[in-house]
Amino acid sequence: MNAMPVCYVTEPGSTVRRSDGVLVVTHKPDHRTHTARHEKSQTTLKLEPHRVEMIALVGRSHVTSEALRLCLEQGITVSWLTGTGRLLGRIVPPTASGGDLRVRQYAAWHEAQARFLRAKRVVRAKMANAAAVLREIQSNYPRSAPLAEGLAELRKAARAATEAKASEQLLGIEGHGARAYFQALRSAFRADIEFHGRHHHPPPDPANALLSFGYVLLCNRLAGLIDARGLDPTIGFFHELRPGRLSLALDLLEELRAPIVDRFVLRLCNLRILKPDDFEPDSQRPGGVRMKQHALKTFFREWERFWLRPLRERN
Repeated sequence: MNAMPVCYVTEPGSTVRRSDGVLVVTHKPDHRTHTARHEKSQTTLKLEPHRVEMIALVGRSHVTSEALRLCLEQGITVSWLTGTGRLLGRIVPPTASGGDLRVRQYAAWHEAQARFLRAKRVVRAKMANAAAVLREIQSNYPRSAPLAEGLAELRKAARAATEAKASEQLLGIEGHGARAYFQALRSAFRADIEFHGRHHHPPPDPANALLSFGYVLLCNRLAGLIDARGLDPTIGFFHELRPGRLSLALDLLEELRAPIVDRFVLRLCNLRILKPDDFEPDSQRPGGVRMKQHALKTFFREWERFWLRPLRERN
């Protein structure tokens, strides 16, 4: 059996259970016909706990208490996501680390100047990584004016972040740089799915739906890594503290969204792995779109393949 760091359970009516020391995913049709009520659940997947780092339950999928207990015993995080990618919550196993790292993290947060310097690093890294993505695209389209303009604006934003004197100023610089980046990124979508700018409350088109979904998955993964290393994912330096907000994970997400999620989404769209007819209106969020069930499976399959590739190939 190949390594499988994350198992995404997407099929409505699926349940993760414990059976003889392993995790099994069973499925029973999720509809209310007389026939379905009498159908037995069928095992669709067996998981050896030591080969899994996280289980993500998407939409109308479930987990039993015995399976949860096994996950906690084996150090497996369990997450619940909506069908549009919104993180509902997580159950995280205890870490082997002591509390000393968190004490130092909290102390760093309480020092205003140290917190501001770390926030500046986040913004500079975000601008640098976004520029790296645009330069990679520019190598294929060297005469693209939008890419050249975007790179120039990102360089200005990086310099301005270095010279920023206040948090409010830094937020404005980050926002300007992000808008310039996404404006330039529009020219990189060259197939059936087009990108007309970043909109996400709710995402009105396939490109934005994919970006939003990918950002949630990456943030969830980062939060798990932060937890595993004994830090508090809710205490960040660039993002303000709010109830339920994974501020430190969001700080890291700012640096990594362009080289990881944006590259991945470009690949899905430009290689036509996903197409416009793989999406449907989101009944829960008027004006938004979401992936259809079969497209959701494709997305997760490609996402895990992407993660399991060596870093040099992803770059």
